[in-house]
Amino acid sequence: MKTIVAIIRTGSLEDIVAALEDIGIRGMTIADIKGIGEGVSLYQPYTIHNRVEIIVPDEKVDEAARAIVRHGKTGFAGDGIIGVYPMDYAMKIRTGEKEKG
Repeated sequence: MKTIVAIIRTGSLEDIVAALEDIGIRGMTIADIKGIGEGVSLYQPYTIHNRVEIIVPDEKVDEAARAIVRHGKTGFAGDGIIGVYPMDYAMKIRTGEKEKG
């Protein structure tokens, strides 16, 4: 299993969520964030983006990343970034069920 963290434009959020749902990824965490990128402005020192985190099986990582890029790319600076991290295991709090990564 892997954790995908995507920092995306807020205007792309709904399309990305729908695209992930279309490929079978329904569980995700979404947060409003502020960040500082390469295009820092004197009048706007940070930008508002969304952070989307999903846990996916190894075989879904590339498909999920492609969906995020396809629906989040505008071609302008500030489109965001995707990070993929290994996950040792996931445990459901309600049941204590542990799934190996």
